[in-house]
Amino acid sequence: MEGARLTSILGVLLDEGVEFVLVGALAAVAQGAPLTTHDVDIVHARTPVNLDRLMAALTKVNSRYRGRAADSPLPPDRVALAGKGHSLLTTDLGPLDYLGAIEEGRDYETLVPLSVVVDLDGHQLRFLGLQTIVALKRKSTSPKDRLALPVLEATLRRGRA
Repeated sequence: MEGARLTSILGVLLDEGVEFVLVGALAAVAQGAPLTTHDVDIVHARTPVNLDRLMAALTKVNSRYRGRAADSPLPPDRVALAGKGHSLLTTDLGPLDYLGAIEEGRDYETLVPLSVVVDLDGHQLRFLGLQTIVALKRKSTSPKDRLALPVLEATLRRGRA
């Protein structure tokens, strides 16, 4: 069920025409990595038109900032989404992390040439290539990233064979 909910979030984003690159564990899973994830991580284009589309998608899935009390939800902030920082959200379909940029300041425009495009229900889904994901995880000091690295490297080797 969790995986279906996460891909439903992607469907809403794609239906609204949001320009983004899927990053993180779900991007690795899309390329065959046997990982478990509980959220969707994207890096989005920060143009005014795309921010309008993003805000529309966030409204559809009842997005609110994570960590807020249920009786005082705070909806996403357009100004925050326009910056390079991270917006960690909860939606009716699961957790969603909107990232203005990832490691080394890599934003949407930087990640597009490093991404892979597949068709998902008639929409073009763009996700970060596994080789780039592995390279970023190799530099990471996060214990979670260090644990996932051997699995990601094995998946990458298997894909090259």
